[in-house]
Amino acid sequence: MKIIKRTDSHIRDTPGGMVLVATQAGGQPPQFPPIEFVHHDQPIEEIELGPTGSLYSFTVVHPGKDKPAYALAMVDFESGVRAFGRLLFDGSPPAIESRVRVVPFALPDGTPDYAFQEQ
Repeated sequence: MKIIKRTDSHIRDTPGGMVLVATQAGGQPPQFPPIEFVHHDQPIEEIELGPTGSLYSFTVVHPGKDKPAYALAMVDFESGVRAFGRLLFDGSPPAIESRVRVVPFALPDGTPDYAFQEQ
């Protein structure tokens, strides 16, 4: 049995905006982050999440002295997938169930990633 690693990015720019890519295999529910390792003959379907979703929940993390606070969120998408990621906001945080969009974000080491931001 041969196992292959999925190397495609979990984020994608589209004409409608940035989206996340979930995967679905073998009749299982879609999942995000996407399936990373699969059997070579197992069909994998990609499902685009976004560019907008509904804010399900969030928390603000205070990592300690001399480090800035940041927010993490769970966002529901129309496909039924719930994704986790950073939540960006200035001032007051968005209300639960408000619409958020997927936006580009860079990790501290410069690696491109995504975040959620109120529309």
